Amino acid sequence: MRLFKEKLAWAAPIAVILIIALFSVNLFAQGDPQVRNLPVALIVNDSGEHVDAVKTAVEQMSKGVDGAEPMLAFTTEKEEDIEKLFDDKEYYAALVIPEGYNDSIQNALTNNSAATIKVYINQGFNMTGANVAKTALNGLITQLSNQYSTNFLAQLDGQQIDANKAAVLVSPIVAEETIFNPITAATANGSAPTLMAVPAWVGALIGGFILFLSTSSILKRDILTRQQTLRLMGEQVLFGILIALFSGFTVATLGTIAGINLPSYWLVAFFVSFAAFCFFLLVSAITAWIGKPAITLFMVVMLLGMGVLMTPQEMLPSFFVNFIRPWVPLRFASEGLREIFYFGSGFYTGSSFNTILGIGIVGLVIYVLSIFKPVRKPKTDAQ
Repeated sequence: MRLFKEKLAWAAPIAVILIIALFSVNLFAQGDPQVRNLPVALIVNDSGEHVDAVKTAVEQMSKGVDGAEPMLAFTTEKEEDIEKLFDDKEYYAALVIPEGYNDSIQNALTNNSAATIKVYINQGFNMTGANVAKTALNGLITQLSNQYSTNFLAQLDGQQIDANKAAVLVSPIVAEETIFNPITAATANGSAPTLMAVPAWVGALIGGFILFLSTSSILKRDILTRQQTLRLMGEQVLFGILIALFSGFTVATLGTIAGINLPSYWLVAFFVSFAAFCFFLLVSAITAWIGKPAITLFMVVMLLGMGVLMTPQEMLPSFFVNFIRPWVPLRFASEGLREIFYFGSGFYTGSSFNTILGIGIVGLVIYVLSIFKPVRKPKTDAQ
């Protein structure tokens, strides 16, 4: 029973509990997601009493149930603007009342033709959010259709009908779906950007920590001038470039072998490398100042962040939206790759690129400033 008397041995179950607890925090993010105010555009290209009926149904849906926040938050937009709004990731979907809708539903029985309401899906924004919006909008259209079906049956009052009219009676209104920024085939159902961004963070974390240990060993062994220390730091940055390139090209190569449909091998490889290098600078900066505890800090950030990477913020608890999501650097690499995969972006991906670059610049500045950190002199044995 000697092992049970060792204090260090009891650290093992405690560490396991803490790690499992950190992983399990993500259950609160995704265990029972409540959709709130998912942004959806409303485009009205017609007018009339039947159009007003659709707008009333939309208004009713926007109120939520029993005082709770609504699932969808509608904003009126123009159809000519919707593609850009989708590209800017302003909306997950759009409900479009097309021109001629009012006359189509008015004369549905006479023309034996159902009216059409269009549904635009911004799939590349986030597949989960887009599917939720799609399901809700189709449910709204089905509800309207059932109401008209009941009214039409009452109007006919037992009259004989042919097959064409019967089809209209069953579904007086049908949904016409159009996909924007589609999730292309063989991209892990839209998860490929996140799955390929994670190695950028992990590579930066492991590489940065190993190089930290290496430079620490040199600094403890040798007495260096400030200029020599600065040169050593420059060598660490060069090593970071190599690590980043290895990370990016390994990810792109393995993704290709796994059958992931890359929009461009070189573009993905260099973007992941860019993100990995900027993350490496951040890791190097923090470890230079606080040492080994930085690795625990970054691991905690990664574990807590996994639950927010692929879930729309409208489906996350407010705690995760306000206190976890903004502090997950990995999220910006995932968003940048999403721009490349589904929105036709080049190497510059807009705000995500700017944020990653900012992380790298800040990391580099903090890392260089660590040269002025007071150095503890090694203890010497008393003579």
